[in-house]
Amino acid sequence: MHKMAKTWWGRRFLEGVKPYTEQGRLTRGRQYLANNRILKWNVNGNEIHAVIRGKANPYHLAQETPIYDVRLEFLKIRDEDWNKALDLIGSRAGYISRLLFNEMPDELETPLAELGISLLPTYKEDMKSSCSCPDQDLPCKHIAALYFLLASKLDHDPFLLFELRGLGRSDLITRLKSSKLGAALASALDESNPAPEPASSFFTRPQVQDTLSGQISTRDFWRGKSKIPAFTDAPTSVSVPGILIRKGGDFPAFWPKDESFVEVMDDFYSEVRKGGKSSLK
Repeated sequence: MHKMAKTWWGRRFLEGVKPYTEQGRLTRGRQYLANNRILKWNVNGNEIHAVIRGKANPYHLAQETPIYDVRLEFLKIRDEDWNKALDLIGSRAGYISRLLFNEMPDELETPLAELGISLLPTYKEDMKSSCSCPDQDLPCKHIAALYFLLASKLDHDPFLLFELRGLGRSDLITRLKSSKLGAALASALDESNPAPEPASSFFTRPQVQDTLSGQISTRDFWRGKSKIPAFTDAPTSVSVPGILIRKGGDFPAFWPKDESFVEVMDDFYSEVRKGGKSSLK
């Protein structure tokens, strides 16, 4: 059930809805997502709206494929509780650094729980659901499909969880700026790519320089003042932190595999470095 959620917070979300969702409906909901039956979805504040294609009932005369409206509404965290949570996040460099890499710190849950706060829905009352299908027992399989979709989206963007719990990205940035560490995270979240500027040429234009005619002979120009050493030292290996790669997190949006993208790239560059050393020898 959890293979569609690759991060611990995505898995914890699915584990949170499991107690009050029938197992068979979870299985069918996962199949709905795998078969691309979720036609569209959007987030509006603490609500998610999705349009899901159902299955035609062979026992009915009408063979048209039904379309259902599915909604999830998350319980908002109170402003005073958000202030406590952000004070905690803004005071810990470890939390800030993990969030800068688009990761939810796994050690964040315990101190938040001590404050009586939980980002992930803990109780059934933390999240209301509705579906236009004829199934009277909720959550239905269409809602379950939306659970799996949301878990995969949370994998790539943990800040979506902040929005669904009542704190949009702009408000999050504003509140984080109250501390120096929080301001670092806020500035990263608020990054905007500069507008492209037109260039006069695709290639760098050559610049005319004064010639050295009469100042140096052709022989001296090519031979130089000192001899080139016969041997050069082999370059030492450089440790590259790979910040840009790690900033996207273990499972960036373009990475479809279950293995961590960061771990795969670490192994890849390790092999490249070994190959470089062997060629120098």
